[in-house]
Amino acid sequence: MFMNNADKKIKFGTDGWRDIIADSFTFENIRLVAFAIGKYLIDNDLNKKGIFIGYDNRFLSEDFALQAGYAMSGMGIKSFISKESVPTPVTAFMVLNLKLDGAIMITASHNPPKYNGIKFIPYYGGPADDSITKEIEKNITLYLEGKQDIPELKSYNDFLKEACFISDFSKYKEHLFEIIDIDLIKKSDIKVAADTMFGAGSAVLSEILKNDLNLKVKIFNNYRDAFFGGKLPDPSSKNLENLKNEVLKNSFEIGIALDGDADRFGVIDREGIFISPNNVISLILFYLASVKNINGKNYKAVRTVATTHLIDEICRKYEISVIETPVGFKYIGKEMQNRDVVIGGEESGGLSIIGHIPEKDGILADLMLLEIQSYLKLFKDDISLSQYLEKIYQEFGNFYNERIDMEVPLERMNSIAQYFINLDGASINNVKITEILTKDGVKLILSNKSWFLIRASGTEPLIRCYIESRDKEFFNSLKNYIVEKIGNLKK
Repeated sequence: MFMNNADKKIKFGTDGWRDIIADSFTFENIRLVAFAIGKYLIDNDLNKKGIFIGYDNRFLSEDFALQAGYAMSGMGIKSFISKESVPTPVTAFMVLNLKLDGAIMITASHNPPKYNGIKFIPYYGGPADDSITKEIEKNITLYLEGKQDIPELKSYNDFLKEACFISDFSKYKEHLFEIIDIDLIKKSDIKVAADTMFGAGSAVLSEILKNDLNLKVKIFNNYRDAFFGGKLPDPSSKNLENLKNEVLKNSFEIGIALDGDADRFGVIDREGIFISPNNVISLILFYLASVKNINGKNYKAVRTVATTHLIDEICRKYEISVIETPVGFKYIGKEMQNRDVVIGGEESGGLSIIGHIPEKDGILADLMLLEIQSYLKLFKDDISLSQYLEKIYQEFGNFYNERIDMEVPLERMNSIAQYFINLDGASINNVKITEILTKDGVKLILSNKSWFLIRASGTEPLIRCYIESRDKEFFNSLKNYIVEKIGNLKK
């Protein structure tokens, strides 16, 4: 039977449905979601070309992928199933490369090992937008309530005999090499350390670094471990301590990392400094605009409401328009489909650039950072990434930012948000509030260009607080104000 407990509702979040393996995330429910996706495809006349199905290195991911293909076969939709684990960006790329109607990716990205997930990638090769996921959720309800007949499935063995399996992903690499200056990287001969965090990017990143770029490279955790070495497969500063130590101990010029499905990146420069996603996005934007001359009024940069305004300052100099979206790469990806977007990025560690798929890609980000470090080595006195960032700060000012997560009872969320909405025209620590935005949560912009965003988690009883200021002292006072205020309001 399909899961129909109201407390266990299948609901798509910012990037698909994720749940606990063997609890709600079961073969039956994977088939249910696949049926709902198949119905969406049929209802929208998008069932003629077939779909690609990829999966990561989590428990049973390959089996969940087969179950999704099995369900699709019952609806007469052809599936092209990966023979091995593949990154989410590769799955998205295959939609465009094979000219398909969409893709399914089995992944829970950087969630704990007990989770798995499923996301649908439509024909344009990026995250499904809200209108699509709502239609899929509606279809799930129709099946659960018996208002839609469950498709009849052939025997599983017959499905396996007829299934089409894909093992050649060389076109993805070829596409990356059209965007990245691989000759520059090869010429620099930089020494690289990489941590693929036991994830789906292990094979492809290793192959690129060793075989295609012929670099001096040491790669960590590049095999399947569904427990991810006991850590979250998230390339945060905390989780990259081993990479940092290796970079410093053996004089690597850069350390790069991927998350569990390789759609997010991490980087340690040769001085052992972790470069935050906010700063990486800004750094790559500056490089594209100033060195590669991708700038001017015909271009855009897209960031979420929670992402640094250093992007805005760089764009102002190079006459690039800025588009602000709600949190979630699906909103960035939508903009990237329709505009000449130099870069789209979010503070949580996802980005894509002009000429690439409208989906975040950690492999692309890592290779861009290799290109930039190679450029710095050959043409900028061999300075490090953090020194390059310092030069950007010298030109545009320092930007101090941080995200704080605070536990808040669900029943207090709305009243806390309303408190900050009501501050229109007030001052905080003697600095006037000039604008309040409610595009996603509540974002307050102050007259000294500091800002903060209060946003409910959506999946946990948490409020996420994003804070940024150019003045370190004011940043600390603003941070203290927010923590104290929310602490009082949640009581």
